[in-house]
Amino acid sequence: MEAQTKVIFKWNNYTYFGIIEREYENSVLVQVNEPSAEMMEKYNGRMVISKKICESVNQ
Repeated sequence: MEAQTKVIFKWNNYTYFGIIEREYENSVLVQVNEPSAEMMEKYNGRMVISKKICESVNQ
């Protein structure tokens, strides 16, 4: 996966969409579209997630 790729992932039994900002070896930094209140409070709408739980979205 590359930067600026649109992805979908599940977190706390909810599905979220986002855009990859940066790629690491086994994870990616994602800017989440429409983050939950908890996600905004704890992570400012950006999360590092495992590559295993995210899938790219066809544009």
